[in-house]
Amino acid sequence: MLKQRIRHGMSRLRWHLRKQPWVGAALYMMPNIFYALLRGRGTTARRPELTRCGRLAVCLRFRDEERFLEEWLDYYRAAGVNHFFLYNNFSTDGYREVLRPYQERGQVTLIVWPRVPASPGAENDCIARTRGRFDWVGFVDADEFVVVRDGRSIPDFLDEFGDVPAVALHWYYFGSNGHEQRPHDWVIRAYTRRAAHPNHHFKVFVRPERVTRNRNSHNFYYRGAHCAVREDRRRVFGSMASPASAQRAWINHYYCKSLQDYLERAARRSTLDKSGINEPSRQEVMAQAAMAAANDVVDHSAIDYFEKRHVARRREEVEGIVP
Repeated sequence: MLKQRIRHGMSRLRWHLRKQPWVGAALYMMPNIFYALLRGRGTTARRPELTRCGRLAVCLRFRDEERFLEEWLDYYRAAGVNHFFLYNNFSTDGYREVLRPYQERGQVTLIVWPRVPASPGAENDCIARTRGRFDWVGFVDADEFVVVRDGRSIPDFLDEFGDVPAVALHWYYFGSNGHEQRPHDWVIRAYTRRAAHPNHHFKVFVRPERVTRNRNSHNFYYRGAHCAVREDRRRVFGSMASPASAQRAWINHYYCKSLQDYLERAARRSTLDKSGINEPSRQEVMAQAAMAAANDVVDHSAIDYFEKRHVARRREEVEGIVP
């Protein structure tokens, strides 16, 4: 009990310090400069034998996400993703049957990744696989859905940022919509209530040739000690930025879903990244608190974006613009 209290206290102290802008910037820039000076080592090695495969790839670490994979893949295909690198971390469900048609169409590369934690090794491996093959690679989870406000594809939006190594998109937290049991519908249809304001955490889409190595699930270190920028072109340091900006593009983060989903996710999260191992396990009382949170605003942005992009994608396929 004492160790847990000490660990919790240290975690809260780190959290408070990292929220101070100068502390966060310093903690991020010191290793960013160090790894930039070591360019040419680790994940910065070139792979000239690889040929270009597309504009945008996405990396996903997953465990037992069978029921959500089809929706997630179809959504991002409509949004303009050319290829998916999926890192299976000890799944025991029927994910192979879900992924098979996507693999047969050449849209998914499935990698067995039996490591604890899965991160940062999976991200570094994906950078090595995508460098020289894709302009951009995004790192998102199976409960995260990117929305571009004006309806453009994700790669079309990212092309505005060709002068920077990465683009950071903030989260909007979506709540439970009052569901205790998992509804029989797509996530983006079943959960349409979110927090009123965007979260200060973000995820990044990076230019793989500009990366030196992974920092954590939210950000990387970059060649030349450069930094990712947000949609408003402000630089970001570390894993968060305040105030958050989510005017042109953002990520709908369905972190809670139903009570059933929340508890299942909490049970498996610790194998996926370091924070899940270092922090105390989530308890049911925390799940109940989460059930009541992030339900302030009705938001249909994800389903509206998908429907718009799905129509555009079908038109592009007919016209031969995309495969």
